[in-house]
This record gives sequence, C-alpha cells and structure tokens, in this order.
Amino acid sequence: MAESLADLISTAAARGDVEQLEDLLQRTPNVDALNRFGRTALQVMKLGCPAVATILLRRGADPNLQDSSGFSVLHDTARAGFQDTMQILLDFQADVNLQDNDGNIALHLAAKEGHLHMVQYLLLHTETRVTHRNRNGDTAYDLARMYNKENVVLWLQSNARGQPEDEN
Repeated sequence: MAESLADLISTAAARGDVEQLEDLLQRTPNVDALNRFGRTALQVMKLGCPAVATILLRRGADPNLQDSSGFSVLHDTARAGFQDTMQILLDFQADVNLQDNDGNIALHLAAKEGHLHMVQYLLLHTETRVTHRNRNGDTAYDLARMYNKENVVLWLQSNARGQPEDEN
C-alpha cells in the first residue's frame, strides 16, 4: 500500500528534511492533513528544527491544533525545551495558555522538565498565566518542586511573578 501524501509530509517533517518537505507541500493545499495516525505534520515535526516549523506555519499550519490528549505542538516544544522553535510558534500566534486534558499549559511542562530557559522565556516574553492551576490544583512552581527541579524552583521563588499568591 502506498503512503498517502499526508504520511509523506509528516515523515519529512519528523525527519527535519526541509528540502523534501518543501517539495511535497507543492502538491497539496492542505498542510494540516492528517497522517495515518491522525496527526498533522506540525504535530510530529522534528522539534529541534525551527526551519520545518517555519515552512509549515507559513503554509498555514494551525499551531493550536490539539491531539487526543490535548497536547499542541507548543506543549511538546515546552516539554522538550526547544526555545528557538517556541519563538517561531509564538510568532505565528500559538496560544501559550492553551490547556491539555490535564489542565497543563506549556509553562507547567517546561517547569516539570526543569527547562529553566523555557520557563524564563515564557514568563518574560509572553502573557503566560503563572498562577494557572492544572486539574490537580498544581501551578508550574508546584510541579517544579514536586519533580525536584531546583533551578526552576529557585528562579521562580526569586521573581515576583513566579510564585502564586496565597489563596487562603
């Protein structure tokens, strides 16, 4: 069985193969076509390859599409710590406060993984809601503490915006 065009585009995006991706995109008007796994090329792209993100987004890919777990490419990028790709997504109107099915925003995932540079970027350069609580009632600060990401905990503690107000 031959691979669909959406599968070929997704494979090129996942590999970070810019040349093949550009060639394949010439053959379709739908950059958000789903591959056989129900995901778009942007959702499966090589996260550390901002050129792929740029190509797909310039062609009209939706940076806010979410998979069945509520993850968007922004969530994946924050969790993996790719700031250069994050910037491109934000340049194309990705929503930093989009929640996954557990109520986590990108900031939660960056803090949980200990990506201090990503936490700093999200808080200093976006309208990220630092006091947002996920479905378990945890803020990004709480997750950093829970997962022993001391560098993130210390940075958040030292910033006025970093720790939520006492809600009692």
